[in-house]
Amino acid sequence: MRRKDREVTGEAALTDILARGGVASIAFGGDTPYVIPMNYGFEVKGGRFTLYLHGAKEGEKIRRIRADARAAFTVYTGNHIYGGDAACMYSTSFDSVCGSGLLRIAEGGEKLHGLQRIMAHYAPGKELPFAPEMVDAVCVMALDVQAITGKHHD
Repeated sequence: MRRKDREVTGEAALTDILARGGVASIAFGGDTPYVIPMNYGFEVKGGRFTLYLHGAKEGEKIRRIRADARAAFTVYTGNHIYGGDAACMYSTSFDSVCGSGLLRIAEGGEKLHGLQRIMAHYAPGKELPFAPEMVDAVCVMALDVQAITGKHHD
């Protein structure tokens, strides 16, 4: 990272940003760029981050995962635009986390676990039931993060 004074390090600080973020932009691998915003959940085990995403069982995302499991992501929060009397005085404040890793389709118990992590992100403290037919109807993707960085800018 070029601006070390803005770098966010440490599992707790990165986790805080992920917890406050609303949407993850996922860049899927393949021959041309393909980036889409997705709802997510996450967990950290032994210092390793995993993002969980859900979507349809077929389509462009699934085709790309099967062809090239590489992916990148960004989550940001706290955006505020501020300015001044000159164009170069305009900027934004934010907290962000960016990373990359490998995507895979979650199966079996991990599929339900991924859905639970997504709901824990959007409805913290609530334990909501999952109808088996709804679990069967969706695909859950796990992004095993291999590299992660954070940034804070006021």
